[in-house]
Amino acid sequence: MTAHTKPKRANFLLDVVCENPMQIVAKVRQYFFLHAHDLIDLGELPSQLGISKQCLEISFEKVRGMSLAQALQEHRLNRLFAALTDQPRQGLGHAIQACGLSRTQGVVALFEQAFGIEMPSFLLTCRRAADDRCFRRNHPEPESLVLPT
Repeated sequence: MTAHTKPKRANFLLDVVCENPMQIVAKVRQYFFLHAHDLIDLGELPSQLGISKQCLEISFEKVRGMSLAQALQEHRLNRLFAALTDQPRQGLGHAIQACGLSRTQGVVALFEQAFGIEMPSFLLTCRRAADDRCFRRNHPEPESLVLPT
């Protein structure tokens, strides 16, 4: 090496070898599912799973095209969507808190951005669908579905 050449420094993230990024992402998603009601500290997650921080970051970027924090937020928003669909009268605040989003500012705006529907319209649709399912359970006969002319 001469005085005029500098050693090439590779990007340290690319130097990290991750055995199976798909498996790592699946492991983290399972962790998110199992700990949905807990406060998840992303800084502690690598040590809890026995995976390096760099490997987690690379795996999520490579497999999901997003950061670990974005993946957690997406997971929680999807849980909120499912919770409101299944039980639309539980109360929005309760549902938000149960999905681990209580510390996130602007949850409604995030939800609307992620799913492309305004929260009041979504809740109305979910409540109508729940009412229809309840009616169908209580009136299983085919003629109950026919509107009078």
